[in-house]
Amino acid sequence: MLSEPEGVLFRPHTCTDIFASSPSLMMVQPLPFSPHKNEGYKKDAKVVLNVSVEGSPGPVRAMVKLGSTVEETIKLVVDKYSKEGRTPKLDHEALSFELHQSYFSLQSLDKSEVIGDVGSRSFYLRKSSSSSSSNGVSTPLITEVVPVRENTPPAAPRPVFLLPNFIARKLGKIARRTHKLWRVIICIW
Repeated sequence: MLSEPEGVLFRPHTCTDIFASSPSLMMVQPLPFSPHKNEGYKKDAKVVLNVSVEGSPGPVRAMVKLGSTVEETIKLVVDKYSKEGRTPKLDHEALSFELHQSYFSLQSLDKSEVIGDVGSRSFYLRKSSSSSSSNGVSTPLITEVVPVRENTPPAAPRPVFLLPNFIARKLGKIARRTHKLWRVIICIW
């Protein structure tokens, strides 16, 4: 009788000393295809940016060179926005806009900064405030305090219908607690 050859079972390489604290494990080396190995990037390379414009329902997608400045990018996005016929209409003056890294970012990007150095491909474009400084960094707005006039009518009285609503909530709370108390008492007996 011929015996069948035993099959070879291949198993993946496993590391048994995963929790060992070896100095070789502490050293992190970049992979050969890692972007950290490349020191720079091509300034002429183009990337697609998503720029959400204040008041517009969707982002504008624009192809920009990595070597472009923020100011050139703003001009390009504003031109593309108007060519697409989007609303609300924007001024064509790039100086009246600020580019932010996100909607929640309070500080705008410097207009002389290069897009490739920013490290993001999604931005938020909004009208610059009148109090922004010349370098493109926004400053906080100062609000004016207006005194109350003597002729203003008094504040409206609170509606009366809130009182019954308040009483109904309190009575409901008392009823729920009483029900829970009766259930505890019945379980004890």
